[in-house]
Amino acid sequence: MLRPACVFLLLWMAFTAWATSPADSLRRALQNAVTDTDRLKITTALADKLYNSDPLQALEYAEESIQLAKKLNSDSSLVSAYSSLAKTFLHLGNYSRALETYQTVIQLAEKMGDRYWQAVADGNTGSIYYYQRDHTNALKYYLRALDHYAAMHVANNSKRTLRKANLLNNIGIVYDETKDYDKATRYYDEALALAREIKDYEIMADVLNNQGTQARDQGDNKLAFQRYNEALEVRKANHDLLGMARSSHNLGNFYLDHMNDDVIAERYLKDAISIGQRISAWQTVSSASGLLYSLYKDQNRYKEALEALELSSRMSDSLFNEQSTRKIAQLEMQFEFDRKQSQLQAEQKEKELYFWSGAAVLVLLLVIVSLLFVLQRNKTRRSELEQAHLKLEKINLQNDLVLKDKELATNIMYLLNKNELINTISEKVLDIKQQVGPELQGPLQKVVLDLQSNLQPELWQEFEVRFQQVHEHFYKSLHEKFPDLTPHEVRLCAFLKLNMTTKEISSITHQNAKSIDVARTRLRKKLNLTGTEHNLVTFLSQIDKAG
Repeated sequence: MLRPACVFLLLWMAFTAWATSPADSLRRALQNAVTDTDRLKITTALADKLYNSDPLQALEYAEESIQLAKKLNSDSSLVSAYSSLAKTFLHLGNYSRALETYQTVIQLAEKMGDRYWQAVADGNTGSIYYYQRDHTNALKYYLRALDHYAAMHVANNSKRTLRKANLLNNIGIVYDETKDYDKATRYYDEALALAREIKDYEIMADVLNNQGTQARDQGDNKLAFQRYNEALEVRKANHDLLGMARSSHNLGNFYLDHMNDDVIAERYLKDAISIGQRISAWQTVSSASGLLYSLYKDQNRYKEALEALELSSRMSDSLFNEQSTRKIAQLEMQFEFDRKQSQLQAEQKEKELYFWSGAAVLVLLLVIVSLLFVLQRNKTRRSELEQAHLKLEKINLQNDLVLKDKELATNIMYLLNKNELINTISEKVLDIKQQVGPELQGPLQKVVLDLQSNLQPELWQEFEVRFQQVHEHFYKSLHEKFPDLTPHEVRLCAFLKLNMTTKEISSITHQNAKSIDVARTRLRKKLNLTGTEHNLVTFLSQIDKAG
């Protein structure tokens, strides 16, 4: 027996105002959208609108909605977009992808504390498990969804009541099929009460039909007939042709198997076939014609049995072909979507690779520039330290040079004074020698000889040697630049290099000060300093440095 509209998907989108707009109007609006916020609203509405008629486009719009929601950092829009994507996967029969996507919806909704989207995702997850005949997990998620609805602190409204009624009916179906009839009855009764409260005749008829099936399974034929018949009357009153075909099928099957009334069974089954053919409900037509075949065969009405069998076979073939075609189309659409997704992911990875490569290059350049900066700074610091060290060395050398100049001048003065003293004493001893007797002249002569032996006639040579040790380039530079200088003028340059005064030079050379001044004037002329403001001593102190 067919179970009519067994499980209802609990899919209600937030953008209900857009749902009534035609898809082409939404596409035109999308072309004119300026902001990402507007595009997000429209793509989400299109995904919800097209999931049944054009699932491939619905998947693409849902994916675009997801990317826009992430870009805008909008969790509420993101959960809605993922829900649209999951719903489309479910319509395509891709249960694994639908389950995976609904789990994402659940996680996002839990993060937001949004009970509504948790209820939607849990309810639809339960339906997926139900389609796979996993009653345990189906019941688990249905009950979780029911808890979410109960915890919502919002005023009751017809839409929320309808959702809850659908969920209660689904829970009743699971308990019915697992033969927990007491719980099934309780949930069916709650669902029926809510359906009557909001006057939703479709859910009302579905619950009545399910109650009829439960009563039939429990052997209560009277209650089963009552509920089946009530469901049929509700559907007739609301011109629900598909529901009427299913109710007629259920009543025909009920009379055939449980009431043993072939006449009434035949009438209901023919009604189911007639209505089903009008509305292309081929599954109902196939099942009803199969039951008629069994009925005619048992009555030996072979001609009608053959016709019923042929009709059932045609419907089965049509259903198989239709299902195969739909499955192939769904697989093609899924393949195309996955291909585009893979392409987009590859492009995204390529962009990320370019981005990270660029970032790595920038970081590398930054590191190189930083290293160069540090190296240059260290080089500058080393250079500054070297300059400071050289400057200090220069100062020390200059100080040493000044000190050595002073020592040299002092030594020369000492030696000259020593020679002068020896000469003076020698002269006095010689004078005394002339005045004493012969017996003392010999010893006095010896004294004079001893004194004369301490004289240093090579004093100037020693001076020049020591001077060159201190100022090794002075004589060379002086001779290269002024080769016409006389030895006396070179010697005067050396004295002036030592910054000696005219008096000091006079005491060494035994020349009077005037002669030395004249010599200085001639020297200035030879050094091309006449008529300039250059100081002679300063000029000579720098002559070996300039070279």
